[in-house]
Amino acid sequence: MANKRVYKSGKSNPNAYAPRGKTKKFITASIILLAVVFAFTVNFLDKKNGGAWKNTYKNLGLIDNYSEMPESELAVYFLDVDQSDCSIIMNNGKVLMIDTGTPDQITKIREALQSLGITKIDYLIITHQHDDHMGGATDIIKNYEVSNIIMPKLSKVNMVTTRAYENLLNTIKEKQVHAIAAEPNLTFDLGNAKCAVLAPLEQDENLNNMSAVTKVTFGSTSFLFQGDAEKKVETALLSNGTDVSADVIRVGHHGSKTSSSKKYIEAVSPKVAVISCGVQNSYGHPHSVTLDTLKNIGADTYITYEYDSLCVKSDGKKITVLNKSEVVKTYE
Repeated sequence: MANKRVYKSGKSNPNAYAPRGKTKKFITASIILLAVVFAFTVNFLDKKNGGAWKNTYKNLGLIDNYSEMPESELAVYFLDVDQSDCSIIMNNGKVLMIDTGTPDQITKIREALQSLGITKIDYLIITHQHDDHMGGATDIIKNYEVSNIIMPKLSKVNMVTTRAYENLLNTIKEKQVHAIAAEPNLTFDLGNAKCAVLAPLEQDENLNNMSAVTKVTFGSTSFLFQGDAEKKVETALLSNGTDVSADVIRVGHHGSKTSSSKKYIEAVSPKVAVISCGVQNSYGHPHSVTLDTLKNIGADTYITYEYDSLCVKSDGKKITVLNKSEVVKTYE
C-alpha cells in the first residue's frame, strides 16, 4: 500500500518564486493570458475531435487526478471525500454516481466530474438518507442533468424530517428527476455493465440498515457497494442465498466494526477492499477488527484518505487499481 498522504489546500510554498517589478508583473500577466487562451483552444479542439485532445490536457497537468478510460472498460472512481462517501462509475458513455458526500465536499466532487468531462448522470444512487451520503445530492441535481435517482423508500419508523432531505425531495420534483425506490430485484444497465440492487430487504429503524446495497457486474468481474449496511443486513443477505461475491467491495459503514462480519466477507471474497473515511476521524474508522478480517481473507485494502485519486478499472476479465493514472496493482 502506498504511504499515507494528506493534502491541505492553500498551504503556502516557501520556495515559490514571485517575480516583482513592472517588467516581471507584465511577464507574469502575459503567461497567465497565454495559458488561458491555450486552455480554451485545447477545449475547443477537444470537442471538435471527439476527445482526442484529452491526452494533451493530461500530459500538461490540466487533468491530473483522473485517468482516461476506454469506453470498452469499466472505470470506478472512489473519491476522497473525508468522512463520507462518493463513487463515480463509468462505462460506454454512461455514468452512475453512488452517494454525494457531505455538503462541504461538493467542490471536490464537482472538480472530479469536470475532470472526467461529466455533465450528465444517468443514475444517482443515494444509499441512505444520512448527511454523509446524501449531503451533496441537491447541489448535484441542480447543476447536472440527472436522469434517475434511486433511494430507499422510508416509512413512519424511519422517516427523515431534516431540512436537507426536504430540500432534496423538492429539488427532485422541481427538476423532474425520475425517482425509483431502492429494493431487491431492481436492475438496470450502465453501458455494458449490469447493476442490481440487493438491499434494503425490509424497513428498519436504523437508517444504516436501509442502505441500498448495489452490485455492478462487468464481464466476469464485479463490484459491491455496501453503503452503511451493518451485520444484520449482511446476515439476511446470506440467509436469502444472495450472491454477494465480488472482486471489489466498497466496505460497509466506513470500515466500522458494526459491518463486515467474517462470514460475510468470506462470502464476498474480494481481491480489493476500498474504505472511505477521513484521516484521524472521531469514529475510529477503519476499525482494526475490520482490517484484520479483510487481511485474513487475502484482500488488499485501500483507504481513501491515503489517495487523492483512486480508480479501479476492469476490462471484463482483470481488475487494475490506479492512483493518479499510475498502476498500483493488477489482479487477474
